[in-house]
Amino acid sequence: MKYLTKNLIILFITSFMMVILSACEKPKHVKTIGIVLPMEHQALNEIVTGFETTLTRIYKKPIVFKVANAGGDINIEHSIITKMRDENYDLVVPIATSTAEMTLSMVKNQPIIALAADIPENSRLPKQTCNIAVVDDELNNTQIISFIHLTYPALKTLTLIHSTSDKIFPEVVEVKKAALQYGINLHVLMVQNLTDLYSVGQAMPSDSEAIFILKDSLIASGIETLIKITVKRKIPLITSDDGTIKKGASFALGVHEQKITCILSTHNLETAVNFGNRILALSNGRILRCFDYEEKEKLRAKDLLKICYQ
Repeated sequence: MKYLTKNLIILFITSFMMVILSACEKPKHVKTIGIVLPMEHQALNEIVTGFETTLTRIYKKPIVFKVANAGGDINIEHSIITKMRDENYDLVVPIATSTAEMTLSMVKNQPIIALAADIPENSRLPKQTCNIAVVDDELNNTQIISFIHLTYPALKTLTLIHSTSDKIFPEVVEVKKAALQYGINLHVLMVQNLTDLYSVGQAMPSDSEAIFILKDSLIASGIETLIKITVKRKIPLITSDDGTIKKGASFALGVHEQKITCILSTHNLETAVNFGNRILALSNGRILRCFDYEEKEKLRAKDLLKICYQ
């Protein structure tokens, strides 16, 4: 009897473990999507959220999203991509150009969707890669400088602060050419890591009338430091994503899909009345007032202040 009881207990435990293991196993029809973030940054997190929400809405089948953050460490990033490749994820989604390039070099047999990346088709053809789709969310830098010139015609000296990312250097060259075209004297300062950002900002030439940063994850992650510098110098901070606006940058530049409309988003009332040709005053997602070009030309910051707090 004791032997029978012991066998029954062992059988029960074994069956219980099998039930648990079966419950923990992922159903074969569930797709695993691996998302690789190079570092922690609000704009990158918003890209992840938007991608997850959109894919869940349109795919209609079970999906498991596994998001991994490299924390700015290239070795960790390499390990994350290796894990996703070796565990045969159904889709690998790197965010930002450098992460996409590393993923492309390592992942050959799984589909890749690169978000916020710039990998031109002519650079992919020699590698004979056909497993990647690239979603670029950036403006042409010549257009950006043109827009800055149109909305800030008095600007004569601009300081560009950028990281050492391989993706950034060609963009810096574009900005230099465009600045020369529009008669803007461009100071270029390079930052290797975030700890250098404050000292580099302090070394900015005294004649700088504004600071400009590209869609540069490293620099954007230290936006608070640049905001302090520009506030002290009383000059605008021009950025390239709305995440930096939420933290206090003067304004950012962007386009809606392939339309011509450019959007300037700012909490600075002086900036609002001095730039663009139309103003929408918003509060809690509600439009309080719309000003056309003629109305905007007569508008002052204190007028906007009254409208926003009436």
